[in-house]
Amino acid sequence: MKPRAILFLACLVLLFASDALAQLSTIDAEQVRSWMDGKRKVALIDTRTLEEYQQAHIPGAINIMPEQMQSAKGKLPKDKTTPMIFYCRGMS
Repeated sequence: MKPRAILFLACLVLLFASDALAQLSTIDAEQVRSWMDGKRKVALIDTRTLEEYQQAHIPGAINIMPEQMQSAKGKLPKDKTTPMIFYCRGMS
């Protein structure tokens, strides 16, 4: 499956970290594409299984499954202003 197809099938959640309270927003694939094409610094986190990630993923995405978030937090951006976009296969 091509990265573009993953974008359209993905469920994307944008996480903005702040000192006081993290804000969650849902965004669509076109917004993600716009940010990436505009060279905005974002962190893409693919939350699917390793097998699904190896079959196809968005270029630049890192694979961290939900149950690994705590142990893999060192892979996440240190800069709290960097948007983190989490995606999965979504609902069929």
